[in-house]
Amino acid sequence: NNTNQVLISDVSRFLIAMGANNYDPLDPNTPFDPLLVRWSDQENLYDWVPTSINQAGEQRLTNGSYIVTAKKTRQEILIWTDAALYSMQYLGPPYTFGFQLMMDNLSIMSPNSVSLVNNVAYWMGTDKFYAYSGRVETLPCSLRRFVYSDLNRAQSLQIQVGLNEQFGEIMWFYCSKGSFYINKYVVYNYLENIWYYGEIARTAWYDAHTKGAPYAASYDGYLYQQEFQCDDGSTNPPSAIPAWIESADFDIDDGDKFSFIKRIIPDITFQNSTAST
Repeated sequence: NNTNQVLISDVSRFLIAMGANNYDPLDPNTPFDPLLVRWSDQENLYDWVPTSINQAGEQRLTNGSYIVTAKKTRQEILIWTDAALYSMQYLGPPYTFGFQLMMDNLSIMSPNSVSLVNNVAYWMGTDKFYAYSGRVETLPCSLRRFVYSDLNRAQSLQIQVGLNEQFGEIMWFYCSKGSFYINKYVVYNYLENIWYYGEIARTAWYDAHTKGAPYAASYDGYLYQQEFQCDDGSTNPPSAIPAWIESADFDIDDGDKFSFIKRIIPDITFQNSTAST
């Protein structure tokens, strides 16, 4: 049998397959259904045959062509198809799980483009960014046109998301137009509600929950400790990271009012810097 993704429901203790072969007692070789959700009996990962004395079962979703990915939250399992978002919740016998369509006519870029933080799901769609906190919302993005006009859509399945909770950042790493490898990123800072972008090659990301700093993988086969000191560890010897900030004109006020600025206090720190200036 085949499946696209397997996960475990922590509280209710089921093994769940996203995309599966449906059960038919007369045919052990049923065709693969990319919209079928199938689960084992509770606390028994070997029993997938639905009977009147167990809780194994299956449910076919109706919106979309295939299941892209699924994520566990505190109260539900979220399932993204290529056209909709579903909520999967444990109900108990005899129905076991209930499925609710949260929104259709939406999109998701890749299986690894969803991040969960503070019980809110953020993801990158094919033409906009989304958030789900009980209902689906479109994230206003000041860089939307910049990102999607520079995106190599043929390599969209490579898109990876990274969470840097220490700074309130969700990062999507993607292949720019003309590139077959990840080389750029766009960041949504959910604490400041602002967007920014940059260039770096990162193919996987693990946030600093237990390690003290995020870890990320790159194409050279190394793991990099992010947010640690101020040098680029991909060079030997390590070199200083080139950094700059670029902005544009912005309006302070309208009409016959004047604003005088005495000083600007940068919202940055220089931790671990060895430069005297």
